[in-house]
Amino acid sequence: MKYAKKHLLAADPGVRGGSFQMMGADAPDLYLDFPVGTELIDNVTNGRIELLKDGQVSLLCVGGNGGYGNEHYKTATNRTPRRFDKGTPGQKRQFKVMMRLIADVGFIGLPNAGKSSLLNELTAASAKVAPYPFTTLEPNLGALGKVILADIPGLIEGASNGRGLGTKFLKHVEKVSILLHCIPSDMPASEIAKTYKAVRAELGAFNQELLKKREIILLTKSDLVRPQDRPRKVEALKKINPEVYSVSIYDLDALNMLKKTIAQLEAEK
Repeated sequence: MKYAKKHLLAADPGVRGGSFQMMGADAPDLYLDFPVGTELIDNVTNGRIELLKDGQVSLLCVGGNGGYGNEHYKTATNRTPRRFDKGTPGQKRQFKVMMRLIADVGFIGLPNAGKSSLLNELTAASAKVAPYPFTTLEPNLGALGKVILADIPGLIEGASNGRGLGTKFLKHVEKVSILLHCIPSDMPASEIAKTYKAVRAELGAFNQELLKKREIILLTKSDLVRPQDRPRKVEALKKINPEVYSVSIYDLDALNMLKKTIAQLEAEK
């Protein structure tokens, strides 16, 4: 962010008034540019300003009053008054600036769950992929038609308290409408439901509203599991959430099915 190293931002002062009844000119307004999804939180009042659409303009601080020169106080009996008003300074406020992604669909799950690979295949994005946890250190975005998908860095137990990448990225989940919960198919069957519940617990600990979002479970990396074992793992999760799909980046039919499902869910919003 271009203001990251700037702790004080101020508009220029107005021009002083001059002789011969010359009024001082106003200084130009100071405009700060922030991307859509930015939230500014007042450090004193905790008031919040959210930038939700392109071109939105919000007033942060009111400028000062220029005051009056002695000409303002001239009367019929006092042609040379010595009174004047200095005016008042402009408003000062301190804000904490936070950035939240504006996306329609968010991939969530443990590190190395195949989220980035799916995003790349579905949207032709170029998120970094590697066979080790925490490959994704920043959220990645991709577009599937008019639908914006976000790959959220992996969550671990304790993320809501700052462990791993912590709350830095949990906040991005608040803005998505649909959650695609990715769980690797090659995990032991006994661990799959446990993993699902652990991630859900972190979402709820951070913000209970996240648990109300529409969620689909994706059993990823299905190519690493024997075909005869896939239905059993899908059915086990359907006892928790009826919307479960087995997918692989190497299975074009599964990817096309997932694309249609995402488009349909977005149309139903």
